[in-house]
Amino acid sequence: MPAARAAFPRAFAGLVRSRQRPYGAAQRHFVGLAPRTMTASADHALLLLADLGEASARAHTEATLLPAVSAALSRHLPLRRLDLRRGAAAPGAPEVRRGAGGEALAVFALRDAEGAVGCATMALGGGAALDVSPALLEAMGRLLAVALRQVQVLGRVAAIARRAQGEKRTLKEELDRVALPREVVAVGPAMRAIFQQMVPLVARQDTTVLVRGETGTGKEVIARRIHALSRRAERPFLAVNCGALPEGLVESALFGHERGAFTGATARHLGLFERASGGTLLLDEVGELPRAAQAKLLRVLQEGEIERVGGEGAVRVSVRVIAATHRPLEDMVASTAFREDLYYRLQVFPIIVPPLRDRPEDLEPLTRVIVEKVAASFGRTPPRVSAESMARLRAHGWPGNVRELENVIERSMVMSTGDELILSAPLSAAPGATGRVMTYREAAQRCIEDALRAAGGKIYGEDGAAAALGLKPTTLQSKMRKLGIRKDGEKG
Repeated sequence: MPAARAAFPRAFAGLVRSRQRPYGAAQRHFVGLAPRTMTASADHALLLLADLGEASARAHTEATLLPAVSAALSRHLPLRRLDLRRGAAAPGAPEVRRGAGGEALAVFALRDAEGAVGCATMALGGGAALDVSPALLEAMGRLLAVALRQVQVLGRVAAIARRAQGEKRTLKEELDRVALPREVVAVGPAMRAIFQQMVPLVARQDTTVLVRGETGTGKEVIARRIHALSRRAERPFLAVNCGALPEGLVESALFGHERGAFTGATARHLGLFERASGGTLLLDEVGELPRAAQAKLLRVLQEGEIERVGGEGAVRVSVRVIAATHRPLEDMVASTAFREDLYYRLQVFPIIVPPLRDRPEDLEPLTRVIVEKVAASFGRTPPRVSAESMARLRAHGWPGNVRELENVIERSMVMSTGDELILSAPLSAAPGATGRVMTYREAAQRCIEDALRAAGGKIYGEDGAAAALGLKPTTLQSKMRKLGIRKDGEKG
C-alpha cells in the first residue's frame, strides 16, 4: 500500500482529461491495472472496454479483461468506456494510448453525492506491477468528481454571466438611445428624430456621415453622440476645422509627413487620420478643403489608406469619418470647387440640423443648460431667468444659433451681479443691422471696470468688486489678467 501511495504523484502527472458529462446511472466503480496487475473486489462491477479498431464492441469478463487491455495498448489503440446498459461505447469518454515507457493503465469512475460525473484514465509510470487499493482510487475519484462538478458549475455561472452582460449591453444601448446626455437638448420633434432615431441607427455602422446645418447649430454635438454610441466609443474622437488649417499644411495636418518632407520637417509627424485610428474623425467645414486634399480624402474613404507627405508607401488606417458643413455643397460641385465623387462619397447618410429659430420649443431648456454650464465655469450659483428675459430670448431670430445664445448668456452672466439673469445685450441687433453690438470682451471689460471703480479698487470682502459681480475673487483676478485690467479699474 505505501508503494501505491508513492506512485500517485506520478499518476496525477499522467492524468488524462476527463470529459464534463455524466454517463448515466449504470456507471460503476472499477479499478484496472495493466499490463500486469488488476485488482477488483467482489462488490464492484467490471469495466467494459472496447477496442476502437473493431467494428463492434464486446463485454469482457474479469478473466478476459486484462488480455484485452494489454492487447489494445500494445497496438497503440485508444480505449473508451462502455455504457453497462446499452452495451455501446459511451460518447465523450476519455481515451488513452500506451506511452513510450509502457505505462500501466488505471480506469475509474468519478462519483460524488449527486451521482456519476465522468470517468478518468490514469497512467502509472514505469510499467511496474502495482497493487492499488480500490478504496484509495474510489476516494480519489470522489475528490476529482467534486472538482469536476465545480468546473461544471463555474462553466454554467460563466455562461449566465455572459448572457447577463449581453443583456446589460443591450439595455445600455437602449438607455443611451432614449436617455440623452445633459448637454443634448432635443425637445422638439426635429431634434428628437435626429438624436433618438437617426443617430442611434447610423452609430451601429461605420458609414460615413455628413452633418449639414448653419453655423452654431450643434453639428459637433451630433458627431460626438454618434461616436459615443458606436463600437469605436472607447477609441479617440478627434475634430478639426478644415477652414482653420493653413493652406500649405492641410495635407500634413490630415495625413502626416515624413522627416525632411519640407523645410522645417525635422521629424516624422502623424496626421489626424493616424492619430484617430480605431476611432472617429470629424472634418468640420469639409467644404473648405483644397482640391488636392479632397482627392486624398477620397482615397482614404474608398481604400482606407493614407500617404504621408514625403512618404513612399501607403499606410492603412481604420477611421470612421464624419463630415460637417454649412456650405451648399451642391453649388460648389456645380462650380467645380468641390469634387463630385467626394460629394457622393460623403453624402451616404446626411443629417440636416435645423436652425434654432425653427425649433423654439428647444430654446428654454437650452437656456437653462447653458446658464448652469456658464455658472459652473464662473464658480457661482446659476441665476434665475425671469419671464421677461425669456420673452426677449424668444423674440430674437438667433442668426448665430446656439453659439450666439451661449455668447449672449455668458455676456449677461458677467453683467448680472444678483440671483437673476439680466440680459444686457441689445438682442434685436444682428449682423448687417444698424448699430453695433458690444463684443463679449468689451462688455466684460466695462462691467469689471465699473465694479472696481465702485469698490475703490477693492477685490476681496463683502464690499469688494468680486462680491458685487457674484464671482470668486480668484476668478475675477484671472479675468482681469486676461483683459489687462488694473485694480484702479483702468486698462493696463
